[in-house]
Amino acid sequence: MQQSSKGLRLRDTASVQHPVHIDFASGQFGYRMRKGGGRQELLAKAVGAKKGLKVVDCTAGLGRDAFLLASLGCNVTMIERSAEMVLLLEDALARARMHENLLTTLSRLTLVEADALDVLQRMEEVPDAITIDPMFPKRRKSALVKGDMQVLQRFLGVDEDAQALLDLALDCSCPRVVLKRPIHDQSVEVKPTYSLKGSSVRFDVFISA
Repeated sequence: MQQSSKGLRLRDTASVQHPVHIDFASGQFGYRMRKGGGRQELLAKAVGAKKGLKVVDCTAGLGRDAFLLASLGCNVTMIERSAEMVLLLEDALARARMHENLLTTLSRLTLVEADALDVLQRMEEVPDAITIDPMFPKRRKSALVKGDMQVLQRFLGVDEDAQALLDLALDCSCPRVVLKRPIHDQSVEVKPTYSLKGSSVRFDVFISA
């Protein structure tokens, strides 16, 4: 972990890749919001994003998905168990608050450092939606994940408890649970209500009757 002129960064000393850096005010993130972002993104459709929707993001990671949902009016609780990722997120949120145009979106975000399994077990109020985006298993060399996700994959490893997290989310009577997985992944034991498929990932949507 190192401090730079642009904020906190996670550097992989065994790699020549750029350090992981979160910036919600960056041009790259703004481009995502304008071009193919917003309500047209599969995540937004899978969650049913709308103003006032209460969402628990069990795997905050880089915070991009949570920020997207918050920009669409959702109130998002971001859960992250890695202390290092929490530091990166806190730093990014603090810098984002210097941008007046982001304040409304930021007011809908709550960051919690915890294990999502523990949070779901003691949750007093059931949200409208729960999202789970586990760290993907390593791909073949011909189809490696790109950029900062490679660094995070080496640093955080694969989420071995993804199935347990999904089972717990489904047991808490949440109306909608959304699981993001590689498009051809067959490791999940529970059949979703339906799936939304992109070019490389899919969102499995579980609707509670």
